[in-house]
Amino acid sequence: MKNLRKALAAAVAAAALCTLSATPAQAARGSFVYYVDGWWQGFELPDPEDGRCYNTQAEANRPTNHTDRLAVLYRGADCQDGAVVAFFEPGQSGVDHFGSVKFLVR
Repeated sequence: MKNLRKALAAAVAAAALCTLSATPAQAARGSFVYYVDGWWQGFELPDPEDGRCYNTQAEANRPTNHTDRLAVLYRGADCQDGAVVAFFEPGQSGVDHFGSVKFLVR
């Protein structure tokens, strides 16, 4: 019985430690939708992570930001600084062409 209590206490302590040390990645709520010429269906980024760069399948267009974050559109791949095309507030859409997007908390 004494060993069972020790084992249970150790398991509870380990679970608490794992819970405290795990920091979930922050993500936008909602989705970001864009289109690529030649594809009849749009592409969707559901609940994108904050600060992560998302490259599009090819040159994308017609973005719609249904997230609760600011979407920063970049001309080419890999969200290169100095190649910002546009900033899309939550709920905004447009006709801009872009190659990558990053989501930022404001």
